[in-house]
Amino acid sequence: MRSRRRLITELLILLTASAMCLMLTSCKPYLPVNPKYSYSSFTLELGEPISPDIAEYVDLSEMSEEDKAFVLDNTELLLDGVDIREAGMAMPGDHKLTIKYCGHQYRQYSFTITDKVPPVFTRAENVGTFAGLPIEDEKINNMFAAEDNSGEVKVELQKPDLDFDKAGNYKITAVATDSSGNKATAEAYVKVQKPEYGALGTYVYVSISKQHLTYFVDGKVKMDCPVVTGNAGNHSTPKGTYRLIYKSRNQTLKGTEDNGDEYESFVSYWMAFIGSSYGLHDASWRSEFGGNIYQGAGSHGCVNMPPSSAAQLYEILEPGTPILIY
Repeated sequence: MRSRRRLITELLILLTASAMCLMLTSCKPYLPVNPKYSYSSFTLELGEPISPDIAEYVDLSEMSEEDKAFVLDNTELLLDGVDIREAGMAMPGDHKLTIKYCGHQYRQYSFTITDKVPPVFTRAENVGTFAGLPIEDEKINNMFAAEDNSGEVKVELQKPDLDFDKAGNYKITAVATDSSGNKATAEAYVKVQKPEYGALGTYVYVSISKQHLTYFVDGKVKMDCPVVTGNAGNHSTPKGTYRLIYKSRNQTLKGTEDNGDEYESFVSYWMAFIGSSYGLHDASWRSEFGGNIYQGAGSHGCVNMPPSSAAQLYEILEPGTPILIY
């Protein structure tokens, strides 16, 4: 009786095993695993490719072309349950790679993606300005740029000593952190200069004592010309460090004379540095510039330029350029 029961049990086991095998082998041919992937778990560094080709995991070398075509048509590769061709890049962490053959699970791999690669800075540029002329936060932030193999990176700046009112070289430290916590650092400087003639950079310098305008580009004289500034005493041109706010063509300037009379002056080139009240512009009504004209016959506060010089400067001067008047 026991022998009979044992025989029945063994037959049931064989039938069950055969049924399971049939589910996987009813799709002819049987799939031999590539020895390279005989293990069931592995580790990858972020960015290492996960092949979407079934031939990477299954040995097709001895199959006929017909069998190969059948296997390719009836096999799926799933990354965390999603078709590997649609899953996108796997991020750091634990994942599952499943091979399905004729709708049934043929093999499953567990793998971990690690990320030990820190971000890389692609930009760390120095910037410059003049004392009393702050740089906007966006420009400070744009001193640095970083990239990472994960596609995610956060850059934070450390600028504890930065003082736009005091000349000096101020170190800015940038720390880039990726989604795995890897960090990289870079340094660049904000150079705050004294607003003086001959400083480095690109700017306009107007000397009231010399009645002269000079336009510097990267520290070199691009153009210069004599000017007439505000009438000394009651309409003096305000000294200070400014930026070109905007420029426009063919404007009519309006104001009031000391005696109360209103005046209008048409200018072809208007370059404002304090609101819409003070600017650099051509003065076609003047035949002479420079010298001591401003002491008694100066402007109402603007910087008068010869028409040809105003036209030249207008074409090359960009909004935001420092304008130093001293």
